[in-house]
Amino acid sequence: MKTTVQYLTNEAGERTAVVVPYSDWEKLQRQQQQLREKLQTMQGISNGFREVQAARRAGQPLPSLRAFLDDAS
Repeated sequence: MKTTVQYLTNEAGERTAVVVPYSDWEKLQRQQQQLREKLQTMQGISNGFREVQAARRAGQPLPSLRAFLDDAS
């Protein structure tokens, strides 16, 4: 993504803000949302694996895939 950015500075010349074209901002927002959704999915999968491992260690029976999917509906 080729972007023209502008930096706002304070009296000391330190950068305090960045200005980007609105279309670039919208694209960045969409990408961030996609990454949030992907992270949420990956965390859910990871939590599921931990639950299965804990159930196995405790000797608890695990539902079949069919029963699991039926419960999720």
